[in-house]
Amino acid sequence: MLVPPLRDPQRRAELFLTGCLLVVAFAARYAGRSETTRDMRIFFEWHEQLERAGGWRGLGEAIGNYNAPYLYLLWLASVLPVPLLIGIKLVHAVFDLLLAYWVFRLTAMRRGRRAGIAAALVVILLPTVVINASVWGQIDSIWASFAVGGVWMLARGRGWPGVALCTLSLAFKPHGIFVFALVAVLVPAGRLRARTLLAVPAVWLTVSLPALLLGRSPGELLTVYSLDRQAGVIDLLTDRAPSIFAFLAGTRRLDTARQLGYLLTAALVLGVALLVVARRVRLEETRIVTLAALFAILIPFGLPGMHERYFYLGDVLTVVLAFHLPRLWFVPLLAQAASLGAYTYFLFGQTEQQLDLQALAALMLAALVAVGHTLIRDVLAERPGTPLAPKPVGNTMAE
Repeated sequence: MLVPPLRDPQRRAELFLTGCLLVVAFAARYAGRSETTRDMRIFFEWHEQLERAGGWRGLGEAIGNYNAPYLYLLWLASVLPVPLLIGIKLVHAVFDLLLAYWVFRLTAMRRGRRAGIAAALVVILLPTVVINASVWGQIDSIWASFAVGGVWMLARGRGWPGVALCTLSLAFKPHGIFVFALVAVLVPAGRLRARTLLAVPAVWLTVSLPALLLGRSPGELLTVYSLDRQAGVIDLLTDRAPSIFAFLAGTRRLDTARQLGYLLTAALVLGVALLVVARRVRLEETRIVTLAALFAILIPFGLPGMHERYFYLGDVLTVVLAFHLPRLWFVPLLAQAASLGAYTYFLFGQTEQQLDLQALAALMLAALVAVGHTLIRDVLAERPGTPLAPKPVGNTMAE
């Protein structure tokens, strides 16, 4: 005889404990509500520029070096009936919840609802996720939530919404390119139809349309991610990111090292794509998650000019990967230790508490090697076959 869920003592206990963890997640974000950082002050300056330009009419002005969609959210935060600081953090917290939702779906499609809920709870309580938005005031949960949603759609064979969500990720921050590496594999592998890439200009135009209608220059919007406008983030080989450049801190050949970083990262991404395409492996859900997690670590690890928080997507996707492949349980621990350790400069400043960046980079490298080894071994072990057809599927989430 089946017992109704709410009459099952074990189920009631699970629901109660889940609720308790959600309360803890909320309390953790509430604790950081009054923290004002240097980056938050920059947002305040952008808000002042918006106000001087006429409030919502200022959305047609070239303000800051973020793309137009974030300025929409900044304006929205300013009209909420709360102080601007709280409004900004509330908006960011909403995307923490959206991120947790996509993590739930991406995990549950393979491991069931309970595993999906567990993965979502882990992510929403990850120290770097909590600190990033509610304390630091950063927007990484915004672009990362769309990226994870895009991975879920692509894993389900939903090409158009998958590419659209990936484009939304890119529209908020250039780091959305991390997930576009996955798209670059799925198209030649036959898992994603090339025509779905038409969603990229369509979505980009759609999110730019309000700013364009208010008078913002199309050319200025198209070049918002140009090196000239983003120069502040590329002066250093690494801006406290636990990347390969942590091992090259003493080099004087900055330009050469920077160029080699771009080229070697591109070579590794293309090499992974070639391996997958040449072996003609079936790109099912877990392999897509593995590829996404690999690129989310590999690209910021190899590129110059990365900040410590640019492994945010890797922190999240390695949790999902560990639920898909439990033998990789240690990978999110390595990634989280490296990322959180790199946050010590933000938390404590230049003090004795700041951890050695090379040691943190070694932890991130270990996570990268583990994921890369898993993917390569899996691909080489399978007999070449026909890739899964890129067609939409129904709700494949296990119950």
